[in-house]
Amino acid sequence: MADTCENSIRASEGLIMSDRWAIWIDIEGFSKLFKKNETQAILSLGELMEALYKIGFSVFNRQDERLFIHQFGDGFVIVSDFAEASPNRPIAICITLMRHLLSKGFVSKSSISIGSFADISSCYPRSVLNASQDRRYIKLGSGIMTILPVMGTALIAAHKLADKRRGSILLFDSALFYDSPDQVIYDSGDPASVDWIHSDPHIITEICEKAGLKYIGPDVAESLLKDYINTNRSYLPEEWVSSTEKALDLR
Repeated sequence: MADTCENSIRASEGLIMSDRWAIWIDIEGFSKLFKKNETQAILSLGELMEALYKIGFSVFNRQDERLFIHQFGDGFVIVSDFAEASPNRPIAICITLMRHLLSKGFVSKSSISIGSFADISSCYPRSVLNASQDRRYIKLGSGIMTILPVMGTALIAAHKLADKRRGSILLFDSALFYDSPDQVIYDSGDPASVDWIHSDPHIITEICEKAGLKYIGPDVAESLLKDYINTNRSYLPEEWVSSTEKALDLR
């Protein structure tokens, strides 16, 4: 079984599965929000889920630009179908999503990295897979097991990158992209940080129009985020606030 698993992953990575960019995006403060108001927490996740669906279905839906999206708890990984030299597209997707969530009263964090992503179901026990019709749900008598048949370094790298800084920020690993981003304000540190509040590439309005999402400009976005911080400052960690304000020039 080990040989089959290794050969399967190598085969998929050798075709189109390596060097794909991946976005990790999640709701900031989800666990605290869930304890405080479960309904609001689920609504925040639903807003993100619906926006992702609309972008994937109505905007980037052709085979040469399609997206692969998977939920992990309160976050999602969005993976490209192929390698791209520039981070422009994933950055635009992140800005669109983060501003959309902000317009609904929720804040988020996102990060962009690169790696492999493949179907790893061949590595799972045959006895488990044989008990499933769709390789997703397995009956356990009256219970159920849910498995996810995909994994890769793209997810791991993007998720790990998000942990490098606190705050409602957009990070990307600039060393992994051949080209620098266009039409965005960013700090080329390690990791690089994009000012998702004040950056306004033209593609964002196009994404919003096609997906049916409300576009909000930099001035409105800045006002909304400042209001959020001021309203919730009593329980927001100081490190979170200072990191967010510094990355987005909100002082």
